[in-house]
Amino acid sequence: MSSKVTLSLVAPFLCALVAAQNGSAEAYSADDLVRIAIERNRELQATQQRVVEARGLLRQAGIRPAPSLQLEGTTGRPLGSPGEEEYAAGYSHPVEMAGKRDKRIRLAEKGVALAQAELGERTRRLVIDVKLRYVDAVTEQARLATLDRLIGTYKESAKLTESRVQQGDSAPLDGQLLLVELNRAEALRRAIKGRVGVALADLRRLCSLGIAEPISLSIDSTSASGRKYPLGELVSSALAQRQDLRVAQIVEEQAGAEVTLTEAQSRADLTLTARYALRNGQFGGLYGLTAVGQPAALKDKDNIVSFGVSFQLLSRNRNLGNIEAAAARATGSRSLKQHLEATIPLEVEAAWERWDAASDSLRILNSGVLQQSEKNIEVIRQAYALGQLRLLDVLNEQRRLIDTQMNFIDAEADVLRGLVELERAVGGDLK
Repeated sequence: MSSKVTLSLVAPFLCALVAAQNGSAEAYSADDLVRIAIERNRELQATQQRVVEARGLLRQAGIRPAPSLQLEGTTGRPLGSPGEEEYAAGYSHPVEMAGKRDKRIRLAEKGVALAQAELGERTRRLVIDVKLRYVDAVTEQARLATLDRLIGTYKESAKLTESRVQQGDSAPLDGQLLLVELNRAEALRRAIKGRVGVALADLRRLCSLGIAEPISLSIDSTSASGRKYPLGELVSSALAQRQDLRVAQIVEEQAGAEVTLTEAQSRADLTLTARYALRNGQFGGLYGLTAVGQPAALKDKDNIVSFGVSFQLLSRNRNLGNIEAAAARATGSRSLKQHLEATIPLEVEAAWERWDAASDSLRILNSGVLQQSEKNIEVIRQAYALGQLRLLDVLNEQRRLIDTQMNFIDAEADVLRGLVELERAVGGDLK
C-alpha cells in the first residue's frame, strides 16, 4: 500500500481552487505522477537501456570461439617446375580450457543483475523526488487557498468598515488598518504563488510533461498522521529491499566472478588442427614407358593427412595485475556493503524519529491550538460587533489564526515529507 499525501484541513477549499484554475484538466494524485514519471522520464529510460545492453553482453558471453578453415594451393609452374603441385585443406578448432566460457557467463549474469539493481535504485530516487515535489506543490497550494479565503474576508470587512466610517460608527483608522493587512496578505500571496509555480515546474521536469500540457493535483482528504509503522519491521524491510545495498552486494559478487575469470584466463587454450594435402611431383629428366610402349615422364602422387595441437606458453604472472585489480574491486565493494549494512538501520531510525515527532506536533496543533484559535476569533468578532473590542484586536487575533493555520499546514507537510523520507530510508512503499 503506497503512502498517501494528504492535507485534511484545507483539502475541500484547495480542490475547489485547483478546479477553478485548471478548468477540466485532469487532476493527478501522487501515484498518478509517479506512474507518469516512470513511463516518461528520459534519464530512467536511459538507465533501462543499460539492462538491455547487459543482456546483450550476456548473450555474447556464451559464444564459443569460432573454428577456421584454410584452403591452400601450391604450384611450381611460374618458376619452371610445371610438374610440382600441391593442394591442401585444413581445419582448426579452438578449445577453451579452465571453464572460461562458464565463468564468462557467470560474470555477464552479474552484469545483468547489477543493471537491474541500478535501475531499481534510479527508479526509487525518481519516485522519492516526485513525491517530495508533490508535497511541496500541494502544501503551497494549501497556503495559497488559505490566503485567498483571508483576502476575501478582508475585502468584505473593508466594505463594511467603509460603510460604518461613512455613517460615523467607526474611525477612519479602522479602514487604514484593514488596508495594511490586505496589502500584507496580497504580498505574501504573490510569494507563495511563485513557489507553487516552481514546484509544478519541477513536477513537469521529473514527469517529462510539456509546458502546454495542463496539470492539476488531486488531494486526499484523509489524515496522514494516524498510521503506525513499527521501527523494527522498517529496519528489516530496509535491509531486505534497499536497492543500493543490493547494488553493493552484486558488485562484490561481480568482482569475485571477475577474479575467477581472470585467473582462468591465465591458463592456455588449445587449438586442434587437421589437414589434408594432395601432392603431385615429377622427376626431372626421367621417363618411363606406358602400357603401349610410349615414353612418359615419371610422376609421384601423395595423399597426406596431418593432425596437431597448439597452445600458448602462459604463466599466472602474465595476468597478475588484472587479478590484483579485480581483487581490489571485490574488497572495496565488500567494504561498501558493510558500511551500508551498518548505516541503513541508522537512516531508518532517524527518518522514523523525524516522522514520529512531526506526527505528534500535528496532533497537538490540531487539538490544542487550531480548534481553540478558531473559537477565539469567533468570540472576538462577536465582541467587536457589540462594540466591546477594537478592530485592532480582531485583526491581531485574525493574524494569529492565520499563522496557526499556516503552521498547521506546515506540520501536515512535515508529516508527509517524513513519510516520503521514511520510504527513502526503507527503500520502498510503506506497508
